Amino acid sequence: METRWLYTTSKDFDKLREISKDTCIIPMGCIEKHGLHMPLGTDIIEASAIAYAASQIEPVCVFADFYLGDVPEGSPNMHPGTVTIPVETEMLILETLCDQIARNGFRKILVVNSHGGNKPWLNTFMRKLENKKHDYVFAYTHHPHPVPHKMAEKILEEGSGYYPELTKEDEALLIKYHEEGMKIGHACMNECAYVMGTAPESVHLEYLGIEDGESRHKFDFLSEAKISAHTWPYDYPNAFSGGDPYGCNERIGKAAIRIASEEIARRIKIFKDDETLWNAHQEFIRGW
Repeated sequence: METRWLYTTSKDFDKLREISKDTCIIPMGCIEKHGLHMPLGTDIIEASAIAYAASQIEPVCVFADFYLGDVPEGSPNMHPGTVTIPVETEMLILETLCDQIARNGFRKILVVNSHGGNKPWLNTFMRKLENKKHDYVFAYTHHPHPVPHKMAEKILEEGSGYYPELTKEDEALLIKYHEEGMKIGHACMNECAYVMGTAPESVHLEYLGIEDGESRHKFDFLSEAKISAHTWPYDYPNAFSGGDPYGCNERIGKAAIRIASEEIARRIKIFKDDETLWNAHQEFIRGW
């Protein structure tokens, strides 16, 4: 059935809200460089694909993509194609959208986030909501990272054929990367798989090897001293963190999307069925 807000008619809208149990999810990402081999919209492409696939497993309304995520390295020398806006503006837009979603009858809103840089301001956003009387509950979740390690572990545990999408060559590749301890980070094997699974034409593995995904380790002394600072863009100037995802393909991508969507569907069901958070929120606003 159609679960996307934008593709639903006004006549059918109440039916969508009913089967969603008054729950709406928002795919969230950003627009930034992901190495040279992956598209600028990597995060929102994967968030949108996973959220929609999850909604076909656990029926839930999927709102329009929130692509204006936080890219803190926004500066005069930001990478070509990057789009960033002030965090205050992001929070105002999200709050306004949540108010409108609630006005249309949804009392539970869950962000399905694919951009690590959104986590800090989403936590601040939730705290900010506590200072405003609002008639909905808000939460967010980040999709899992199964490639290559989780998938390889399952293949080794369950045997060849556990993932029907994969060939024996695919299985061997995942096990190889797993045993080598391939680093997973940004524009890595995992993210490459997700985009391969939904928009393979936008991935350019032929660009691998031009820039690396290695850390410059300029600020290791801060992390060793348990001091937090935003050092990622300086340690990873190529906006790429992880091993080169040579051999990644659509089959691996389709399996990754399925695994992630099944897990996100499980989380959506928990959020949909729960009334504890909603009741606690009602107690909170009664004393406003």
